[in-house]
Amino acid sequence: MNRTVLISEMHKFHFGRRIICSDGEDGVLTHVGFDPATRRLTSLGVRQGRLFGKTVYLPFISVATASGDGIRLNITRAALAGASTSVPEGAWLDNKSVVQNSDGAKGILLIVAVHPEGGELAYIVAHHLRPGQDTLIRQEMVTGLGMGQVSVSVPEDVLRTLPPYRPDSELQQEVENILFDLTPLHVDFKGMTVRVLDGVLYLDGNISSSLRGEMVRDQALGVPGLLEIKNRLVGDDTLAGDLALTLAGDPRTRELPIGIYPRLGNVRLSGAVHTSQQKAAAEEIARNFPGVRSVVSDLVIDPNAKMLHVMSAAEGGEAEDKVPGKYVRHTK
Repeated sequence: MNRTVLISEMHKFHFGRRIICSDGEDGVLTHVGFDPATRRLTSLGVRQGRLFGKTVYLPFISVATASGDGIRLNITRAALAGASTSVPEGAWLDNKSVVQNSDGAKGILLIVAVHPEGGELAYIVAHHLRPGQDTLIRQEMVTGLGMGQVSVSVPEDVLRTLPPYRPDSELQQEVENILFDLTPLHVDFKGMTVRVLDGVLYLDGNISSSLRGEMVRDQALGVPGLLEIKNRLVGDDTLAGDLALTLAGDPRTRELPIGIYPRLGNVRLSGAVHTSQQKAAAEEIARNFPGVRSVVSDLVIDPNAKMLHVMSAAEGGEAEDKVPGKYVRHTK
């Protein structure tokens, strides 16, 4: 591989998950097929309809994304219906496939994860390789792929130290509990989305400051079983700064006394512009800016305006004005 691929970027195949074509849902995943020599996923089996629908086989290049939410394909439902029913060559795995350890222990295959570009095996998740637990086993511990079987070599002392692969629902609940215990964050909850999918924590939305965004990430790091944290929270201070730079760089709004006051992504524009066209341009730029949820414009048209005298505090903190080309607004 030319670059490191994060777990969040990998394709995760859960047997029985829904198949979503470019024009709608149709079928469930039943099998994945590998080239045992290269350990590349080459094909997948999809059962259309319900219990007794036909099974068709698709090449790996048909996959756009794959996760616990389902497998999204880059083909239409009609193309899926017209796919071949002949089983391609390869080592085929499903939800009954055995994971066989070199010490004799056996488990059942739950999840197969591959790199998105070439389909190389990244890891598997096995159930009951250790009694009553799910275990993530990386590709370097996989010694072979066969029909209905994955061979692994994990020494017993190593197996005992591997953390259990925890269900997303457990991880979700634990993350939410930890964050709720931080009283200063309560004001930020309405702007945040917290979700665990395939062991990865996704933090999305808006937060009152970048510092608080880092606080959320640091607290979540203490949850055992999380494989990765994708912190995509946008702090109001960062949002104000970046939006001000954009307004300052646009010839339609350059050097205008416009104040930017975000509260969890809901932006208020205040101050003055010289023309109605400048007012419309500032509002348009703000509405289309990444991380902005809504825009309230208190801009007035004043051909002689040079100064801004409006102050406003960000959610949960104090703030200073942010004027394009003049000030830098910081949430404290």
